[in-house]
Amino acid sequence: MANEGKLPQSIFPDMPRENPATDKDGNFMPLWEIGFSALFQALQTNFKNEGIVFPSLSASSMTSIQNLYASYIGGPYNTLTMNLPDISGQTVYDSTTQISNQFIIAQDLTNTVTLAEWVPLAMMLTYAGNPDMNVAGVLNWLCYDTTDKVLYACYTAGAVGTARWASL
Repeated sequence: MANEGKLPQSIFPDMPRENPATDKDGNFMPLWEIGFSALFQALQTNFKNEGIVFPSLSASSMTSIQNLYASYIGGPYNTLTMNLPDISGQTVYDSTTQISNQFIIAQDLTNTVTLAEWVPLAMMLTYAGNPDMNVAGVLNWLCYDTTDKVLYACYTAGAVGTARWASL
């Protein structure tokens, strides 16, 4: 990420791990009080009357993040998580394309990483033709074949060439 200035605060701050969370009178301990205060401030920043506000990133920043994970595709999931955090589910607003995207790390039954990339935040995709092995997918996503008017469901998550789709 080439010097884009200060990055926005994460949606949810880290919570304290102080135990117990309250004193004998039921009042929050000081670290928990500060933690909840930070959480409420973050919620006010990221939740508006119109809905959730996703942090904004440029396409180049998203590509930089995705490139960190690319070398782990085809390898063991445990190797990835020993070196990088699993950021599956992190959602951002692509300020370049103006589309919300979610980072997905998918693995097969042998714990091999099959996908590690930003995908459009959608439950229904469209594709002109059969999406099987032609469209990246996440388990239970739907894809509508606009050519043959057939609805498909993803049953094996993966990138183009590995994601499997079945007609419904």
